[in-house]
Amino acid sequence: MEKYLSIGEVSRLLDIPEHTLRYWQDAGIFSVYQELNNYRKYTIADLLNIAEIAFYRKIGIPVREMEHFSHFSLEDYSKVLTGVGEQLERQIQSLESMQRAVELKQKHIGEIEFLKKVDFSMERVPFSSVTRFQYSDRDKLVRYTQNPSLYVRLIDTEYPDREVRGMIADGLPCQGELIWKKTEDREYAAFLIEELPDEGYASNLLEKLIPIRSLGKTGIILANFLMSEIQDGRKVDYLKGYAEIIRQ
Repeated sequence: MEKYLSIGEVSRLLDIPEHTLRYWQDAGIFSVYQELNNYRKYTIADLLNIAEIAFYRKIGIPVREMEHFSHFSLEDYSKVLTGVGEQLERQIQSLESMQRAVELKQKHIGEIEFLKKVDFSMERVPFSSVTRFQYSDRDKLVRYTQNPSLYVRLIDTEYPDREVRGMIADGLPCQGELIWKKTEDREYAAFLIEELPDEGYASNLLEKLIPIRSLGKTGIILANFLMSEIQDGRKVDYLKGYAEIIRQ
């Protein structure tokens, strides 16, 4: 006489919640003997069948595709698995993008902590060009939401109140009007700008320029947004400034 298993036993053996087993059966993915009192009885064959279903669910085949599981041909499997593979590839790319974003922010935290300890650091500007950025430009605004650290302000140190909003143009298919382009013969002193956006954008910019000007005359500043924090109840924006040094 064939041994029957209860839904609880199947659940424990396969580590699948009972409500999931009921849902799969109600969705038509598999069928089992059910008594008049709705008591479900599972055979060993049912157990193995459900284990196979669980495998395909774990690799991402949706329930709607599994409704015809009991009638799948090799061609059906191939079609469904191809679709799942393509979806997984998109998810992998998305996760890799998220991982790069996390690593970038960790890098920015390290830069902020380092620059807080020094007056400035002689560095190369890590990007090649900056394009004008206006909030009415939808494509650039979408790109900004994906990575706020693309934001750069171009500041003339002779007239620091005059500035132009920009965005790093490296990799942009259509760069638009460039407001800055890297040239290899320029030197830059990197320093940390601390700005209070809720207090009229007050910043330490002029104070930070004092030791930098011991190197020579300063030209333009590229102020690249890194990130923000709440400090003593006040929002602080951190920007990495690259001050152009003009040797006399």
